[in-house]
Amino acid sequence: MFRLEVIDYFDSSNQSVVARVPEAGSAAIQYGTQLVVQQNQSAVFFRDGRAMDQFGPGRHTLTTGNLPLIGRLLSAPFERSPFQAQVYFVGMQTFMDQRWGTRQPIMVRDPDFGVVRLRGFGKFSYRVVDASVLINTLVGTQGKLSTTEIVDFLRDNIVSGISEVLATANIALLDMPAKLSQLSAISRVKLGDQFTQLGLELTQLMINSISPPEEVQQAIDARSGMASIGNLRTYTMNQSANQSTAVTTNIPISTSPTLSQPPVLTPLSDLKINPGELVKQVAEKSGYEILDLGDDFLLTVAVGSLRRQQIHVSFSEKDDQGFPITQVWSGCGIVSPSNAMALLRSNKKLMYGAFAIQSKLDGSDLLVIQANMLTETLDAVELSRCIGAIAFQADQIEDQLSGGKDEM
Repeated sequence: MFRLEVIDYFDSSNQSVVARVPEAGSAAIQYGTQLVVQQNQSAVFFRDGRAMDQFGPGRHTLTTGNLPLIGRLLSAPFERSPFQAQVYFVGMQTFMDQRWGTRQPIMVRDPDFGVVRLRGFGKFSYRVVDASVLINTLVGTQGKLSTTEIVDFLRDNIVSGISEVLATANIALLDMPAKLSQLSAISRVKLGDQFTQLGLELTQLMINSISPPEEVQQAIDARSGMASIGNLRTYTMNQSANQSTAVTTNIPISTSPTLSQPPVLTPLSDLKINPGELVKQVAEKSGYEILDLGDDFLLTVAVGSLRRQQIHVSFSEKDDQGFPITQVWSGCGIVSPSNAMALLRSNKKLMYGAFAIQSKLDGSDLLVIQANMLTETLDAVELSRCIGAIAFQADQIEDQLSGGKDEM
């Protein structure tokens, strides 16, 4: 403990929210001590865990007259006996361009991409409106003794509030860039009361950017050329264009000798390629998970950042003329007579395949979307296009019938 004759604090950076004098412990303060408070500052005496007397800008000579709260606590007049206290100098200016950012991603449910992780960044400005409340809440209650601790505490509050706003705003990820001002205004109103309780005013809050993880950005880039997101025809054409080059790599192609005729994929009968091997090549080139079940293959196809659809590819059936056929199908719900007519009417709108019934292992019937192709003329591009379309369509129907729960 030491005795102070002049108490002051000069903030050369103009960025100090609070400064404690002395930095540790208590000081012996006596009658006649000079207290110097700079412009845009307020000085608060702190004793016994709470804020006491407060002084504005200027030079003050401490007496019993201007320290009434502390004076009432003393057993003897402090003119003859120094008292112990700390002094907090509080910056009353507006603290501009304070940056905030999410340390951990925010989980948000998006109608297009499912549950996605978002990161946000921006700026905020604030000022102290009641120094005593600030000292009582953040210093006396929270134990925040420095500017760094207080600013970190405010940033955490801002990130928490914005996270809640984003999670409940029901704004699609692709619409968020146009809604940043709206989200900023909502967040400022929500956080304003919290700042007021701390003796602060949130004068400005800006959300500069909201960014998804890399896999969602790739999905957005893949859809950026579409006229309408969620349109199956556009989706299928886009997926086919992207996958055709990949899936035909290492698969022999016969080309015509003239430029007027396009390249033609050689039929499997000429290539002597087992259709199962073709499925494996398509799965490998397209990044599908594949499981060999013996009689057929089970593929797991991504239809969104966190959405997967299981596709069965089977070669065990033949058509009415006895030619082997390749069946590509995916489950999309439980068979119900109540929606049979609606499904039949929807058949004419399907880009690939039609609604059909497959038997499950337990003997029950499963509603599927199924496409049949002649195995003899099967090629990689057609197979890849069919798998993508069946996956997309089944995922949409499954959402409507069973809330997205995989049936098989």
